[in-house]
Amino acid sequence: MPMGYGGKDNSPYSTVEEEEVPILEPMPFDVSSFTGPPQNEEQLREAISQESAGILTGGLGIGLKPETTITSTDLMANAPPLTPTGLSRRLSFRPASFRSPSVRSQGLSRSSTVRELGQIEANKRGEIIEVIVEEPMIEEPAVDISSFVGGSTSTVDFDQTDSGKQSRKNTMAAATVEIFYPQANWKPFSMRWPYLLGLSVVSVILAAAQEYLLQKSEKKPLYSFKSASDLNTWDYFSFKYLPTLIAVSFGVLWQITDFEVKRLEAYYQLSKPGGALAAESINVDYITFFNFLRPVRALRFKHYAVAVSSLATLIAVSLLPTLQAATISLTPDRATRELQGANGVKEIKILPVWSRMLSTVLMLLAIMGCVLIWQLERRPSGLVADVKGIAGIAAMANRSHILMDFKDLDTSPPDMIHEKLKTHRYSLRNSSLAPEESVPLTQAEKDKYNQQNWADNPHPLMLRLVAGIPFMIGMILFMIVIPIILFQPDANVVTDRAPWLLTVFAVCIKLAWGTLETDVRMIEPFYILSLRHASPRVLTLDYTAMAFGWMPIKAFLNGHALVALVGLGSVLAEVLTVCSTSFASVSGSDFAAPQPSPQQPGQPAPPPSGVNTGEETFHSFWLSFGIAIAILTYLCLVAALVYWRRRHPFLPRQPNTIASILAFIHQSKMLYDFVGTEKMNNHEMVQRLGSIGKTYGLGWFTGRDGEVHCGVDEEELISAYKHGDDARQASQPWRSNWQNY
Repeated sequence: MPMGYGGKDNSPYSTVEEEEVPILEPMPFDVSSFTGPPQNEEQLREAISQESAGILTGGLGIGLKPETTITSTDLMANAPPLTPTGLSRRLSFRPASFRSPSVRSQGLSRSSTVRELGQIEANKRGEIIEVIVEEPMIEEPAVDISSFVGGSTSTVDFDQTDSGKQSRKNTMAAATVEIFYPQANWKPFSMRWPYLLGLSVVSVILAAAQEYLLQKSEKKPLYSFKSASDLNTWDYFSFKYLPTLIAVSFGVLWQITDFEVKRLEAYYQLSKPGGALAAESINVDYITFFNFLRPVRALRFKHYAVAVSSLATLIAVSLLPTLQAATISLTPDRATRELQGANGVKEIKILPVWSRMLSTVLMLLAIMGCVLIWQLERRPSGLVADVKGIAGIAAMANRSHILMDFKDLDTSPPDMIHEKLKTHRYSLRNSSLAPEESVPLTQAEKDKYNQQNWADNPHPLMLRLVAGIPFMIGMILFMIVIPIILFQPDANVVTDRAPWLLTVFAVCIKLAWGTLETDVRMIEPFYILSLRHASPRVLTLDYTAMAFGWMPIKAFLNGHALVALVGLGSVLAEVLTVCSTSFASVSGSDFAAPQPSPQQPGQPAPPPSGVNTGEETFHSFWLSFGIAIAILTYLCLVAALVYWRRRHPFLPRQPNTIASILAFIHQSKMLYDFVGTEKMNNHEMVQRLGSIGKTYGLGWFTGRDGEVHCGVDEEELISAYKHGDDARQASQPWRSNWQNY
């Protein structure tokens, strides 16, 4: 018989039971307990009623429940064996919750030991476990005879003490229950310690090599020649192109890490004990934010991993090639070389000041790599697999009631989403996003992010003409400036006095193109959905998660030509940096002079006057010049194509945060197909969606609550989305502003 149940007719519990029967009669089933969409009209009506009331249906929002219950006694008994010293048998970068605890009797209370063992058991099982913490039995003496003194005449009622003796001996402190969630720790290889340690080691090696070359150059020039054509191919390549090629490649390796750190930082924040504020996790945007200000924003949010990664990438991508171009010097100067003519000896040396600056920057990057290892390895990511595309976020949002926090935010701008979510805290538990209610918000946290600057335009800045026109003008001007500097004698002094200047211009174009590429990567799946009846693969498509160089190949294979062309442009922008560096200390007019005739018949013609006064050969100069102009022409044409095809808004707002995407799908009927998929990897998700056989689109649709919503859902939609038009006004005229008519 249940505790508190009484058989009397006037019991309050029997009264409740009698009243519950007629309430349940009109609804013979609870649609919230069914998995999947409603199967008949009656279920549909009830689902609409419950969704309108804020109750998720069809298996959505079923919550996180323990799959295994275990007592603390059994947990302690099954603890893993420990070494006598309490030290781990192997070195591990994992946090303490992932490792076996040290000797339990030394410095650990019982409760802390149970918590540590409980977390280890949850991680090992990969499921939620419930631990019943059993406290030891408390026995108290019936009478404390130490309170009596000899000769006392006090009288003790032993009958009374004996009557309560048994109850006190059998009293046990109330058992407590603790829930432990498995802490998954998936991360891409570019965020793991072997990759990051490799970056740090390479930085140290490059710094040491730079110092070695400097010391060698101080004693003897690295190369001496009268004509660059006298050098063999490897010697010429090793000082002309190889240093810049290494610097550019090293920057690409840092870019790969930075892409992933920015993309996954929100999940790291959500996986912290107690979760994170919405403004610091699901509503933070590092994708479209300006490159040079990204470390500042990361420091404001205390996202130190993003700050370190972004700063290191900026240094590696922009500063490193520029400093490298400035370290190599051709002596003597141009005027002396022209006086000496073709018989003058030229020398390649390393400039000490620039070289030491380059070595310092490389050592700084090595330190940053080690700091990033420490930051990423001391905390779990909370992910069991990569979160790719709309499907990845939808799968993580199906178990909790987080979807209801986005009610009426379909077409809301980012500032309204922030205003509604700024007092919410969320966490990532067992691969599911959930509201975090165990840690109450303080007033300081509620007011922490009152002043926020959000981009109201639904289109990324770099895809709008306000930024695109200046960008294209800049590339055209650079294409004009290169021949002016190389072939005009008055302007050619720049290559001798500031040999790094053209490299700086090339780096700026590379950074701007990288921003354009990032925006194209981000919006492409949504653009495909806006065309309606898209394949299920689009839901799992995420170009922002693809590595540099591989992305254009994958886009070509997927048939997304524009994305592939933009990705190829990023690769060519790196080549442009190498070519621009080769123009240092070069006079193009030397190679543009007419070819003199041979002095005697049958002999080769002598080189034009002045050709042998620099470090370039005739073929290498024209090859570098031709490649640079061709790349700039390609970038201008592709940029024009991008602004022709992608400059128009086709979304209510930018899909640059987790919150923005959740607002697009919070009432989608397609979410029924994601129930129970939170632990699937991308391949399994693709197979599941493919087996369902539905198509998807972006536009206006009837949601699970029966209302008209805007976002991503399964076909058939009501209509496509057109920026500025509200399809709800046709079926819900009360939404119109009639005062304007």
